[in-house]
Amino acid sequence: MGEDKLNSDNENRKSKKSTWQDDNQYQKKIIDDITQQYKNIYEYASMQQPVSDTSDTTNCFDIKSLADKAVNINILRYEVDRLQLDFKAKAYFENDVKPLIDTLYSLATASISYSSAAGSLANTNFGRSSKIKDALNLVEGVNEISEDLIKVLKCKIDNMLKLAKYDCK
Repeated sequence: MGEDKLNSDNENRKSKKSTWQDDNQYQKKIIDDITQQYKNIYEYASMQQPVSDTSDTTNCFDIKSLADKAVNINILRYEVDRLQLDFKAKAYFENDVKPLIDTLYSLATASISYSSAAGSLANTNFGRSSKIKDALNLVEGVNEISEDLIKVLKCKIDNMLKLAKYDCK
């Protein structure tokens, strides 16, 4: 019974190995076919053009490669235009808006921490009312700064949307 299992495992390995070898053979065949097609194209192009001296063939070959590169550049330009990227708005967001958002996030985290500290002090027997008031005053101060920051952030986002040529309303 154990030998049957070993034999079936060996057969599975052999079949996987033969499949892998078949895949490699197909890949080699495809690569050889593509290489042969390119050779045929270049041989046909060289037969069409009379070979007077070496400078003419290199010029012709250079012109063809330059034309291919120009076509590729035009295709890339078309694809980039399709992406609808607005680099001004992106730079404005990264330099002016994102730091404000990060600051607002930090202030919100601090406010939550201070309010939970005030709550913890209020729930303990050892909490002094002056310490609780200090923690609540910190929360109020952070919230005031956050409100001012939100006003500035609204203005920055409105400017970014105007820069990006979108309607705010």
